[in-house]
Amino acid sequence: MSDYKINEYGEIIREDYFFRQVQGTGVQILPFERKVWKIYLLSLVTFGIYGLVVAFAMAKETNISCVEDGKHTRGFWEVIGLSIITLGIYAIVWYVQWLNREANYLERHGKFNSFKGSTYLWLVVLQIVINIISMYNPEISIICSIVNFVLAITILTKVINQHNEVNKTYNEINNFVQKV
Repeated sequence: MSDYKINEYGEIIREDYFFRQVQGTGVQILPFERKVWKIYLLSLVTFGIYGLVVAFAMAKETNISCVEDGKHTRGFWEVIGLSIITLGIYAIVWYVQWLNREANYLERHGKFNSFKGSTYLWLVVLQIVINIISMYNPEISIICSIVNFVLAITILTKVINQHNEVNKTYNEINNFVQKV
């Protein structure tokens, strides 16, 4: 299953295509203190572009931290292209796979309060149902919009916090930060 080696210096040696995309092949310090409010604010100012950039930077970091599972989280252009072709469905599948990969990583390292892809999927389905209700009941559309906004904030906060935990765990394993 694993197609990598760790040399005597603790560097991960791997030769497949996707791993070359997250060079260097050595152990890297990953950011683990991303501020949720900062991502929201900059995403708002840039009409969502900053959020996309951060999401794909986090996916790239997942390919570094979760290398031991032998999987690959796709990058920006692949996800955008496949999402256009599938009318947005692939983006949901991508998030489910990514969140499951991170949740599995945390569980392998003894941390069990993770945000799994199934929870994300249920929240997205709930958002879709709320949008449908709002379309057929305009008198409650403001309430539906508020609920939808709260769900979106909740989802994004969970995603960012989980990713911070994955990176923090990775850094602890590689002795980059002190365990608290």
